[in-house]
Amino acid sequence: MDKLRKDKTTRYLLLLTFVFLSAYIKYAHHELWKDEWQAWFVAKDKSIGEIFSFLYYEGHPALWYLYLKIFTIASGVINPVFLISFAHLLIVSAGLYFLFVRFRLPLVLTTMCALSYFFFFEYGIVNRGYSLVILFTFWAVSLIRDENYNKYHVGAVLFLLCQTEVYGALIALVFGFYLFLKIEKSSERIKYTDFYGLAAGMMIFLVSVFPRASDHVSKTRGKNLSLADNFLTSLQGNLSNTYLIGSTNDTFAFGWTIIGLILSAFCLVGLYYVFKVDKKMLLTYSAYLAIMVAFSFFFFLGGVRQWGMGFIFLMAMLEIRGINLAKERISSAIVGIFCIFGMIHNFKAVREEIRLPFTNAELIGSFIREKVPIKVPIVAINKFEATPVIGYAGRNFYELPDGVEFSYFRWVDRIYIPTEIELKLFARFKGVGGIVILSPKPLEAARYPSAKLWQKFDGENYKKENYYLYTLAGK
Repeated sequence: MDKLRKDKTTRYLLLLTFVFLSAYIKYAHHELWKDEWQAWFVAKDKSIGEIFSFLYYEGHPALWYLYLKIFTIASGVINPVFLISFAHLLIVSAGLYFLFVRFRLPLVLTTMCALSYFFFFEYGIVNRGYSLVILFTFWAVSLIRDENYNKYHVGAVLFLLCQTEVYGALIALVFGFYLFLKIEKSSERIKYTDFYGLAAGMMIFLVSVFPRASDHVSKTRGKNLSLADNFLTSLQGNLSNTYLIGSTNDTFAFGWTIIGLILSAFCLVGLYYVFKVDKKMLLTYSAYLAIMVAFSFFFFLGGVRQWGMGFIFLMAMLEIRGINLAKERISSAIVGIFCIFGMIHNFKAVREEIRLPFTNAELIGSFIREKVPIKVPIVAINKFEATPVIGYAGRNFYELPDGVEFSYFRWVDRIYIPTEIELKLFARFKGVGGIVILSPKPLEAARYPSAKLWQKFDGENYKKENYYLYTLAGK
């Protein structure tokens, strides 16, 4: 009894320790990037109905935006940076609760998972909706690992999992496949209400997110690769770039390599060895890998952030399977190697987060807040790069040719580069003597001969995203 009480106390202490570490890095060192600000502005500046109609452009289900919507109520009195980070931290804490308290995995394994790059940094520090995938994936697992699980409860969790991210919907689909395999009698399957929750979740997901224009997929794929390169990149990204993160260069940026494919084969063999003890689990994990590679190949190649869902799914399936570190030494070593690579990469990511600003957005945002009067319009040359500056500046900018204020963007929009004459006409239309221009790169002197460089923000930063402020008289 004392041993159980001590183990429970240790788990809660680890939970609090990781919540504190996440909070410290978030508030002391993390600079919000455009993806983080984008979701916040969509939630803040749109009604609930408008959010659902906008999901087509975002490619993400509604749950993250609806969740943020609650916190935007306080945006007029509390710093949005604090609110975004706090909202995300609550979800991260809930995921940690399932990992440390509700999971029955060995404590050393859960701690290594919590210290891994994907769990700690990519989904724990960066304020994105992927943390919801972890929460509902772990929640579902904590239920379906038991034989007599509550089917209504599981159905509700799978429904919500479908509304987190595209990858959450894919994981929910694979969970449904696993539950299907567990049912011995086909006549019993229609009685399982958890399947109805999954079906409803997938239907809402497809209706709200699935592209409704023939060219939407081609605009958001990210790369134009040959079929062979696309397949091999998808394969390597979902294997070695996930389970042996950092062993090769980023697959999205540099493509597949022979070494990367060899390491991917090692990952495939390792996963087979870990799950071969249970045919149903082996089929389930095979289905997950197949559906992820197929999605990367046909719809969206993805990157580290998306492929990392595989590591989260690994921990979820291990919780269902169970593992004895002392008796299953080879399986434990394989999982341990995956975790060690994740821990090393996490250390590097946190070190860079502390050492360098992510971009120069926070710096220029503070400058604008202090130096640019609110009555002076700021025109963004590239609205995609301007969103984080808007967040830190605390004011909307203008775009041309429409001449309207904006805070968020649409991923499928084309970038419009206005002429100097258009900029001057806009200044006259606004009834001001001049405007401020924000650009992510120096303006061409021949194209904008009257624009005067006011301040440049090109100091060293992780993403190499710089900003330049110009002034332009209206005459």
